[in-house]
Amino acid sequence: MYVRIKEILTRQKMGLFMLETLLQEEFAALRSRDTSKVSSLEFSIQELMRQLLNEKRSLRKILNEGGYASLKEFVLQTEGEEQQELIGLVRAIREYEQNCAVKAEQNAELAEALADQAGKLVRFLHEKLVPKTREIYSPRGKWRHVSPGASLVRGCL
Repeated sequence: MYVRIKEILTRQKMGLFMLETLLQEEFAALRSRDTSKVSSLEFSIQELMRQLLNEKRSLRKILNEGGYASLKEFVLQTEGEEQQELIGLVRAIREYEQNCAVKAEQNAELAEALADQAGKLVRFLHEKLVPKTREIYSPRGKWRHVSPGASLVRGCL
């Protein structure tokens, strides 16, 4: 049982290391505004998160089968070098989780800021394109009264 739990914790540690790396790459892609890279990284991040969740579920299942309420209880039952290995793995996992949470928050803030900036740019361009006067030239060169709202476009090619 110890070996299986150690393997799961090791996979979680390595998965969180990979997640941290992917989040750093996503931040760099957001800063360079490389949308295709951001979207592909986001798919990778979501898949990795799903795999990490499956690892946690399998750990919970193993602990429940062994009659342990938590990982802490199992670690306290082990002794010596095995206990120290598990404690080291748990500490590393917590550290990676905290780092990933900080990086994910940074990415979310940057993505939100970029979306807000894009929205403001679209509104600005829309304001500049919509005519301020109600009278404009029609395609036939005559004055026409136009409402600045949406309207149907008619014509033939």
